Amino acid sequence: MKSKLIIALLMLVTVTMGGCSNKPDEPETKEMVLEIDETAATELAHAFFDAYIAGDYESAYSYPFEKEMEAAFPVPAMKSTADQIEKKYGSFIEKQGEKTSYSQGYYIVTIGGIHEKKALAYNVVFNEESQIAGFHYREIDNLDDFFADESESVIPVTFGSEAFPLDGTLLYPEGDGPFPAVVLVHGSGPNDRDETAYDNKPFKDIAEGLASQGIAVLRYDKRTYTHAAKFQDKEIVQNMTAYDEVIDDARYAVDFLETQKDIEQIYILGHSLGGNQAPRIAEGRDDIAGLIIMGGYVTPLQNLMLYQYEYLYGLEVNSDEETKELYEKQISLAKDAVALINSDELKPDTDPNLTFGVAAPYWMDLRDYDPTAVAKELDIPLLILQGGRDYQVPPAEFELWQEKLGDKSKYKFYESLNHLFIAGEGTPSPEEYKIKGNVSDEVIDDIAAWVLASE
Repeated sequence: MKSKLIIALLMLVTVTMGGCSNKPDEPETKEMVLEIDETAATELAHAFFDAYIAGDYESAYSYPFEKEMEAAFPVPAMKSTADQIEKKYGSFIEKQGEKTSYSQGYYIVTIGGIHEKKALAYNVVFNEESQIAGFHYREIDNLDDFFADESESVIPVTFGSEAFPLDGTLLYPEGDGPFPAVVLVHGSGPNDRDETAYDNKPFKDIAEGLASQGIAVLRYDKRTYTHAAKFQDKEIVQNMTAYDEVIDDARYAVDFLETQKDIEQIYILGHSLGGNQAPRIAEGRDDIAGLIIMGGYVTPLQNLMLYQYEYLYGLEVNSDEETKELYEKQISLAKDAVALINSDELKPDTDPNLTFGVAAPYWMDLRDYDPTAVAKELDIPLLILQGGRDYQVPPAEFELWQEKLGDKSKYKFYESLNHLFIAGEGTPSPEEYKIKGNVSDEVIDDIAAWVLASE
């Protein structure tokens, strides 16, 4: 039962991690190179990785770190991260593969690592002083394919703030540009660039589908995914808002695309929380051509979370009494949290344990935000998409968009699709996320047609 609850909130509930954004450096183009000793940096990356993966954290920490990295990734944080990796992916077996890249002020050495349960690509990131400025990983389906020569249309990129650079993939269509481009903005939680949920990769499906129809797509690993080791700082967590989690980095993505010579109009595609925040991403900017909102909600997040708890409880109607009692207790606590969040009693220093484990400033920012009110003021086209089998952001939210925006937006409803816009049948539940599927071709076709018609 507990696992079901975790799955249910996977794409919606915000984790208690985040970071404060800094003003980005002047954007650099993808042709940029650094004055760095590549051979020495690559050797250093392997030496650091070998020490880290062997559990020799003192030696790993002795290598030259950028100041902020040194403070954020000390020996205890290294060990904690390594323990989490081993718990999730199993013991490390061997290295396999290496590639290097330059991206927006950083030299990146990517090392393949085979674990018992999954292969990972580890990135050791260097600044222009040849100091280690980042270390993170992501899941890889096949290391042989990952390290094979990539098409010129697939470009690894790094952008973002100086403190929190983000890795991403810019996928170009075949042919000559310029091309319209779409930035994919995740839902809640520490999502990777594919917005992976078990074996499903909805953002990868969307990116490849749109690229096949003449649209460039930028997707990226979320800040809370890439820099999880840095987000142990209680002060950062305590002051986090949706700007730190979603908005700022989406705007950095737009800034980055503007430096690319083969890109013209730029669109934002926001899913779930990303859809809810999409109007704020575009607010005050004149370089975003339109918004695509997929499974985005209008109802305040805290109220929607209570709905989720109650929905899941309804699925347990035939469960044993112990399970029912546990759900009833969770619902009671959720109701208390919602009442506190919505009241004048919520203060910046309110105990996060009373508000779904998320600090008060996050809720204080969200509860004053109405996505439809901001969307009404935008002078750009909107497309709002909804799955009929979405129990996390139910069809009632789609109706709210329609009621509030009217003919300001275009709308499309897909009766058989869930929150990931993957087809299913029967009563929607968390269990179906474990079933491998793909984003509906109809959805991708509709998005592509709308973007190309909006040019």
